[in-house]
Order: sequence, then structure tokens, then C-alpha cells
Amino acid sequence: MKEKYWIFHYISAAFLFFLLLSHIFIMHFYKILEKIGFYQKPLEWETVVQRAKSVTFTSVYILFLIFALFHGFYGLKNILTETIFGKKYKKHITIFLWFLGLFLFFYGTFTTIKAGGVK
Repeated sequence: MKEKYWIFHYISAAFLFFLLLSHIFIMHFYKILEKIGFYQKPLEWETVVQRAKSVTFTSVYILFLIFALFHGFYGLKNILTETIFGKKYKKHITIFLWFLGLFLFFYGTFTTIKAGGVK
């Protein structure tokens, strides 16, 4: 079972890399996209609202949240459980991080959907 988590850890890293590159390109190299008529200035209020209402962007934000939370908390769990203290409380640390991750996932998903005006 441990191997499956490691594989998903690596897969999430690849997706995070792709999503972060996409984010950087859209937010910081928007002039290139503007010239080909594909995109507007990303920080104008109308564009921000349009992105928030987009099902595609909302889905991407939620996927980003899933991958980032899993990747971060799984890595943190591994770091914490490698210590002497962590080995003693491995089960407690794992349960705490799962609850914290689930809480942050539900809160982030709720916030993302509410920002888009979805009822």
C-alpha cells in the first residue's frame, strides 16, 4: 500500500508542475496570449470574475487543491514520522494530517465554488 501512495505522490508532483507552469504562463505572460487573441489581462476584475464562474477553471482549481494537499501532507507526514518522536506517534500524526487535509479540502472547495457564484 505504501508504494501506491509514493506513486500518487510522484504523479501529484507532475500535475503540480504542469499546473504551476500553466498558472505562471497565464498570469505573467498574458501579453503573448493577448497578441494571439486568446486571453485578457488576468488581474482585471471582469477577467477574475469570468475565471471564477468558469467550470473549467473551477475544476482546475479543485484538482490543484487535491494534488497540492496530498503532495504536501504526505511529504510532511513522511518527514515527521522519520523522527524519534514521530515514530512513536505515527498513527496520531497520520490521523491528524488526514483530518486537517480533509478540512482544508472541503473549505477550499466550498470557497472556490462560492467565489464562482455556484449555488
